[in-house]
Amino acid sequence: MDTKIWEEYQKQFSEWQKKFIDTWLESLPNGKNALNFGENFEKTLKFQEEIVRSYLEVQEKTTQMLIETQKQFWSDYFETMRKTPATTSG
Repeated sequence: MDTKIWEEYQKQFSEWQKKFIDTWLESLPNGKNALNFGENFEKTLKFQEEIVRSYLEVQEKTTQMLIETQKQFWSDYFETMRKTPATTSG
């Protein structure tokens, strides 16, 4: 399997974690301003949307890689079978 996809997934996962923590920390009251629930809701919604979009991109890349692997497998299989001398019983 291609390690680039796995590395990309781990990188995106780390970014999601960082954004989640940053968003959560930003939503904590700092003693100066009251919580702005509308703003926090919007930030949370955008964060969730980004997670879903990134997850679907990773899923798409993984599926494409699996399909390409299957195509290559079957292509190699048929090529090998064509090169194998045919035996006839007679």
